[in-house]
Amino acid sequence: MSDPGQPAKKLQPERQPVPMWLLAFCYLMMGPGVGINFVLIANAVPFMAQFGLMGLVAAFGVGMVVGIPAAVLLARKIHEGISE
Repeated sequence: MSDPGQPAKKLQPERQPVPMWLLAFCYLMMGPGVGINFVLIANAVPFMAQFGLMGLVAAFGVGMVVGIPAAVLLARKIHEGISE
């Protein structure tokens, strides 16, 4: 019987880190996708017209940076599914 002062141990397997190739693959899929979405949003906002092509490039760059957490989340979900 376990000690009441100690938390119960869960019977979960030890987690392995997500492989680097899976992180890179997911970023190569998600980064440009989110970047293109940011460019389309920048095209729809009339205020962005004054920045021209450089504004679209900047929107794409911001979208690529915003795509990093989405790619990491996708890689973790894929890795969890593969490891089960």
